[in-house]
Amino acid sequence: MEFNATFLVSIISFLCFMIIMQKILYAPVTKIVEEREQLIGDNYSKAKSAEEKTSSIYKDRDEKLSEATANAKKLAAKKIAKSNEEAKIKTTEAKQNSIEKINSAKADIQSQAEQINNEINNRISDIANNISAKVLGEV
Repeated sequence: MEFNATFLVSIISFLCFMIIMQKILYAPVTKIVEEREQLIGDNYSKAKSAEEKTSSIYKDRDEKLSEATANAKKLAAKKIAKSNEEAKIKTTEAKQNSIEKINSAKADIQSQAEQINNEINNRISDIANNISAKVLGEV
């Protein structure tokens, strides 16, 4: 194999071509690729941070929601207990009022029965006196 000047010129021209290509094409492309990698890395970091914040917000929301639900259940239980207690009191009062009315009615009936018995006894006495007077001829 022979090495002549064309081979040497080809090598030199290839090296010049490589240097020119490095400055014109490869350097800007490498710079753009590095910028994009940096941009992607930044966006990925921001997305991770946003995801963590979102997760934290969801967790906080779930805690507050469960706390509010528990408080609502406690409040509802208190209101139900209070309503039941008020219902028992009103029922007891109504029973007491009805018992008082029944006792009053019984007393009224008892006194009316005694009055009627007295009237009947008086009438029986009057009738017995009338009969004895008629039988004895005192009429």
